[in-house]
Amino acid sequence: MAVYRNQPFPCFGILKFLMSLFLILYGASLSAQTLEITLVDGQNGHPMVGASSYVNVWVGTERKEAIAIPTDGHGVARLQLTLNPGEINIPNSSKDRGSIVVDHPVVNYNESLRINTPYVSCGSGGSNYSWLRSENFSTKEIFQHGYVSPNTCGKATVSPQPGQVILFVRPLTWWEKLKE
Repeated sequence: MAVYRNQPFPCFGILKFLMSLFLILYGASLSAQTLEITLVDGQNGHPMVGASSYVNVWVGTERKEAIAIPTDGHGVARLQLTLNPGEINIPNSSKDRGSIVVDHPVVNYNESLRINTPYVSCGSGGSNYSWLRSENFSTKEIFQHGYVSPNTCGKATVSPQPGQVILFVRPLTWWEKLKE
């Protein structure tokens, strides 16, 4: 019978590998994840861009004021969600402040997210709903599957991609601006 002294068990190598894999995967899930919100003109399929193109976002229920995120030249507003408080780049909530405008905000991760745009939603309610309404989302669902709103304003379509929210919208008419 052979006696093995000062030699590690063969299963320690496998155990070390599994522990390393767990730490790598767990560490990746703790890093900031980018969520993209794209505004698409439902009438013509073009991105909504310009000085007045932005989205209002509320992550969780902790903040009362919105985070206003401008869209880029492709109609995309980016938001990073993190579990690391040291990465957060927006100021704390304040009672006497309106929306906070941040180009690339990094906020604390939460399971819920609300989005509002300064446009009319081309969703199933169309212009029968106020353009001031916000839509609620599950961040987990967005990161796993993505979301594309219905488009009752035109024929443009896209497929959902994980980490993306694509909203079909259209500009307000002068009459809608007057009513609100």
